[in-house]
Amino acid sequence: MLTIKELLTTAIADHQAVAVLGCGSPLRGDDAAGSQVAERLADLGSGSDRRFAAFFGDVAPENLTGEIKRFAPQLLLVIDIADMGLEPGQFQIIDMDKIGGVSFSTHKLPLPIILDYLQKETGCRIVILGIQAASLEFLAEMTPAVAQTVDEIVLALRELLG
Repeated sequence: MLTIKELLTTAIADHQAVAVLGCGSPLRGDDAAGSQVAERLADLGSGSDRRFAAFFGDVAPENLTGEIKRFAPQLLLVIDIADMGLEPGQFQIIDMDKIGGVSFSTHKLPLPIILDYLQKETGCRIVILGIQAASLEFLAEMTPAVAQTVDEIVLALRELLG
């Protein structure tokens, strides 16, 4: 199995403008993973270097489509919890064509609709990084396995983009 850094290196190779869209509810345990990644990377997109931006999708990523379009990424990296039948904290790239068959957690508008719209509007490549959850309990803490994966993703993206 590839490390998260190897997977992300391949995913973002040769893209000059990269956006991360972190999705998920901070109130539902592991579901906070994507939003936490975006929050912890927000400082990378500040200043005059506009080759990276982080977007906090929370439970309504559709509210950010205008901002994402204005940024005009070449690559949109979507990070979210997905039920893929893996061990908690494991991750994998999910093909856009297959996201209808993967269970995403708490979005108000189905993720395939949002991503299809963004792809048509921006022409960007979309990569979906799914993380397997252990717990989506209301007001629960993030589990150690998912928290470790979040740390690894943040570290890898900081090294690759920072």
